[in-house]
Amino acid sequence: MPTKEQIAHDLTMIYMRNRYGVSVSGDFNLCGGSGNGSVKTEHFPDVFEPQYEKVGTGEKGIFGLEKKEKVQSGYVADDLLEEMTETYLHTYHRLYQMLCEREAAETI
Repeated sequence: MPTKEQIAHDLTMIYMRNRYGVSVSGDFNLCGGSGNGSVKTEHFPDVFEPQYEKVGTGEKGIFGLEKKEKVQSGYVADDLLEEMTETYLHTYHRLYQMLCEREAAETI
């Protein structure tokens, strides 16, 4: 029998897959053996895809505006990964709590 921890983890992974799985949208028509349409899939950004922001250099440029340059400010996926981590932890703890409550109710 798997442990409560393993069950909570497995159910959390199912939940995560459903919540963060690949998004597919579009339409496709099939008629008489031929078809047309479009289907779009949206994937997560690469973990190491850099994210940039423009910051002032302190130098004055055209019309007295401050010159700016692009500098790396992290990675595109950082916010998503943080959200996924929070979702995993909250879901795991909730499922684990439910399993413990169920086990306690069955022993009464």
